[in-house]
Amino acid sequence: MTRSSLWKSLLIVAASLMPASLYMISIFSHEEDDPPGARDVENDGPKPGRSVEIPPGLIGLEVTLGLGSAAPTVWDGTIKVSEGRVAELDVVRSAPGSRVEGDRFHVAATKTAVAKNAKAKTKKKITAKKAQVRGPAPILRVNVEAPETATITIATDRGDFSFKPVDLAPGGRAVFLDGAATVERQFAAVRITGAGTEDDFPVAAKAPDGTVWLVDVEYRPEQARLDDPVKPEDFDRRLVPTRNGDMIRLRRFDGKTFHPAIDVTKDVARLDVWRPTVAVDGKGIVHIAWAEQLEGDWEIYHRAYTPAKQADGQGQWSDTERVTKAKGSDFHVVSTTDGQGNVWLAWQAFRGDNYEIMACALADSHPMREPFVVSSSPSDDWSPAIAADIKGSVFVAWDTYDKGNFDVLLRDIGKRGSKPVTVADSARFEARPSLVCDKESRLWIAYEEGDEQWGKDYASSNGFQRVGLAKNPGFALYVNRTVRIKCLDAGNLMRLTAGSELNFGELKSNRSVPRLATDDHGGIWLFVRHHPGAGGEVWVGSFLRFDGDTWSTPRRLAASTNLIDNRPALAAVGDGLLAVYSGDRRTSTQNRREDDLYAARLGATGTIKPPKLEPDVQADAPKVQAVHPNEIEDVARLRDYRIQSGGRTLRPIRGEFHRHTEISSHADQDGLLEDMWRYALDAVHHDWMGNGDHDNGFGHEYMWWLVQKTADIHNNESRFVAAQTYERSVVYPNGHRNVMAPRRGIRPLPRGELPGTAEAGTPDTKLLYKYLKHFDAICASHTSATDMGTDWRDNDPEVEPVVEIYQGHRHNYEHPGAPRSPTAETEIGGFRPAGFVWNALAKGYKLGFESSSDHVSTHWSYAIVFASERSRRGIIDAFKKRHCYAATDNILLDVRSGDHMMGDTFTTDDKPTLKIGAHGTSPIVKIHVIRDDKYALTVEPNEPKVSLVYTDDDAEPGGSHYYYVRVEQADGNLAWGSPMWITRSK
Repeated sequence: MTRSSLWKSLLIVAASLMPASLYMISIFSHEEDDPPGARDVENDGPKPGRSVEIPPGLIGLEVTLGLGSAAPTVWDGTIKVSEGRVAELDVVRSAPGSRVEGDRFHVAATKTAVAKNAKAKTKKKITAKKAQVRGPAPILRVNVEAPETATITIATDRGDFSFKPVDLAPGGRAVFLDGAATVERQFAAVRITGAGTEDDFPVAAKAPDGTVWLVDVEYRPEQARLDDPVKPEDFDRRLVPTRNGDMIRLRRFDGKTFHPAIDVTKDVARLDVWRPTVAVDGKGIVHIAWAEQLEGDWEIYHRAYTPAKQADGQGQWSDTERVTKAKGSDFHVVSTTDGQGNVWLAWQAFRGDNYEIMACALADSHPMREPFVVSSSPSDDWSPAIAADIKGSVFVAWDTYDKGNFDVLLRDIGKRGSKPVTVADSARFEARPSLVCDKESRLWIAYEEGDEQWGKDYASSNGFQRVGLAKNPGFALYVNRTVRIKCLDAGNLMRLTAGSELNFGELKSNRSVPRLATDDHGGIWLFVRHHPGAGGEVWVGSFLRFDGDTWSTPRRLAASTNLIDNRPALAAVGDGLLAVYSGDRRTSTQNRREDDLYAARLGATGTIKPPKLEPDVQADAPKVQAVHPNEIEDVARLRDYRIQSGGRTLRPIRGEFHRHTEISSHADQDGLLEDMWRYALDAVHHDWMGNGDHDNGFGHEYMWWLVQKTADIHNNESRFVAAQTYERSVVYPNGHRNVMAPRRGIRPLPRGELPGTAEAGTPDTKLLYKYLKHFDAICASHTSATDMGTDWRDNDPEVEPVVEIYQGHRHNYEHPGAPRSPTAETEIGGFRPAGFVWNALAKGYKLGFESSSDHVSTHWSYAIVFASERSRRGIIDAFKKRHCYAATDNILLDVRSGDHMMGDTFTTDDKPTLKIGAHGTSPIVKIHVIRDDKYALTVEPNEPKVSLVYTDDDAEPGGSHYYYVRVEQADGNLAWGSPMWITRSK
């Protein structure tokens, strides 16, 4: 299969991934007439070992071509400067085959797949050729080293236009060629890393002599993009990387030049590190700390670098020391330097079955050298931030789930005996603080703010109404997100007065991941991430500056397209700020290149005034009624429950493995990868969870690496199992499937040829089964009665033992007419009745039941397994035995027959008898026993706790039947027990 034909096949798949309202996905499909040897990118960036200069007065421009054209257009041209030169020319967005060389470019509009609506798509197949129409206009990023009065001419085969930088206001945009072209002035972003690596997570610190030290993580992929078919004999060679891994690098910036990077960590394949930090002590020694995985545990490590006295000399490294030694993940380390020149660390740590915030000073003689706990809650504490003033205070902020929602706290660990200060404690989502101290030792705190009842019962758009419920009582993970700022002044918590509060202007979308900095004039800078309003999984960075009176208009960071959770390194330089950040030139997750670091010098003018502050006010009373007031008791009841079966003690372990994030959120709807883990651990109190992003990032090795790495970080099995999972999405009738592997390090199987028949099955699915058997993994079909589902032409009970009978984003796919099941009028994602689960059971398939979220929906999708151990292996083993059930709330369901339990296949001498126990979260109004494809028994107990026995008096000797139980509550919540397949022998 050629790469071009593969993309055309995947285009059809991609169109099936979205709800009907979002059926537009950009696809970089190669044209048959692409020039020989054409490459997506010609600008490979600086070569390894080279210095990178940021010339003073560098002018940044973003040029968009082909606006308003109804047909695909190709633009060839040059950029000329009357005085000076074009310092850098790069492609931000274009179809494949784009080229830049010197001051010349060749770009074209991308292709876009369009389906009018889901129902039209089910009636008439839309081919890739017909679906391709003109997509977003191509964009160039240009850096020009020239006087403000120089004339810049862009000459193209479709017309020429000229302008002078002096005539373009900062952030302003000029229109040319009757609206077909625009030029926007930006702060110039200089690419400081080259091709072949993924460079990410930059942090910076300024030394007393003015030098800025930059640290980042460099990931070296083995096969950066994997989207062509893999044969079974190549599974290990191509799907289990052995030559990939992380390194930490250190760079020196002298105010003009980034000098070549030097290694902080040794060049060891498969080194695992997470988010480093850097600080410079009073002696000018550079301290780097990071999290690293060691024998299945994550620990904090530290290494110091003493710069050479001569600029061209070699500095000296200390040995690497291990800061933490306790069992449990230690990560998210941050650092600062106090007024006496001491370096401090703070980090997030799993201790005693919950996350704490810990800290220590690094100096050997310091009385607080040993790690100590900063936080004080028995609930999870997240995302530490740290800053110090010149008076001896060292502030650590974090957010906590202590009150059943995320609140922001602050503590001065530089002063013994200090107590936490509450920064934000409303019923809303308040998290991910950032700190900076200004020249007057005021502490500024920025944090994210979201909705009340975050992560509680929610479905997308009108999903609740489509399943017969009135409304969303809770809120999804990423609906209404913004940033707030407060100030601690002389120990008093303050807020900005009316007229000087934040104004994000045109940044209408969710605003996330705030970062604060201060310049040498005393100006306060705020950086946020947000969606630009068009495209798929694309987010950019913008910044504002506060002069004590007003905030500037937000301006976008050039070349900052990337994930939501992308945090810039910031340091005061000259008249403004140095910002270093990663960008991957994406138009969606499918169409990204690689992470590179970009540096921008952000200038600032104007007088800094004293800020206008007033005392902070008490948090508003909750405005949204609590959705699950008894949730703690409901969860405890499940966690305490035990059964004996087959000589083993089994316990119900609750979770799911189909939850999307920024990796494949289909635009701005699913939120951060970190928030998936926050949701699992706190909002829904899961015992396990697996990521459901498409192929862990559409075949990009780096996205897969990030997903798998964060799963390992949060895999603290004494409390929570982070499963290694992904969604593999192949169009109907072959079907989407969620995959679960027993260990880290196995790449997703690329989606292959689609053809197959109902009689012979699908070659691609059969290849998937071979992959699963090879790696001892499993899968489950999801949304089976939709355009993403299947007609049940394939099943292998060894590796596909369960089905996602219910999905929170859509419907119950049990059978037509069942509670929350779709009809042709209410379906979400297409209506394919052949995919209902009863049809699979009628074919003799033995499938257990589980439930998962998919996109947006929260808190009503549970896959509960009865397992003997809480581990990745234990969960897979339980699913393979089908010892599981699906539920939309914390409903306890225990169905047994003698020594057998849900999911078992067995023979008995007696009439089949089921012993049913259920404990609901509200009164149980109905319990059904389904025998084959009919309702054999219905009772209406109207009690929260029910025990009953069902005996099949009609079972004939020699006959075989399947039986399962469905529970219906008064509040509309449901549970489905996996079937038993019972043969009566006598």
